[in-house]
Amino acid sequence: MSRDFNYEDNNIAYDEQYPIATRGGIKCKNYELCETVLPKWWYDCKGRYLCNNCDVMFGTWGVQTGKGELKIYNNLECPICLENKKSISQPFCDHTVCIECFKRCWYGDPDTSGEPEFPHPDIEDEYDEGSNDVRETLESMYPLIKTYNEKWNKWDDERSIKRNNEENLRKCPVCRN
Repeated sequence: MSRDFNYEDNNIAYDEQYPIATRGGIKCKNYELCETVLPKWWYDCKGRYLCNNCDVMFGTWGVQTGKGELKIYNNLECPICLENKKSISQPFCDHTVCIECFKRCWYGDPDTSGEPEFPHPDIEDEYDEGSNDVRETLESMYPLIKTYNEKWNKWDDERSIKRNNEENLRKCPVCRN
């Protein structure tokens, strides 16, 4: 595949990392799904217009035999929610589901209910961005942070177990590939 300057010119996008002032970046080929903006030099390094996440999950990374670039279709019936919506092809077959159901199946339920709240919002950024020494100091000054970390780890472990139990969702609902 050779560099596609037409694609680059027609797929400029902007985000916080690639703002208008820097003339933006290039949309991932699966932009409608992942909303990733790539740097202008991406093709020179990777030889394709897929972000790392799409390449790993839907591409030919390792032993996978996926398509990488997923096709978008307008107004198709989704076999999961049974609504006519903009749909996307599955990575390992030619069946389609709507983008919302695809995201739920592949990325998981975005439900954050039950997530513990950080006990000291005024120092949360300092804690999150701090070195281990800063974190240890803050944990000794604010003992509720240790309790928060224990609750958060338990919540995250339960969420991971639930996600692993939904492994079948990351297969095509029609052919189960």
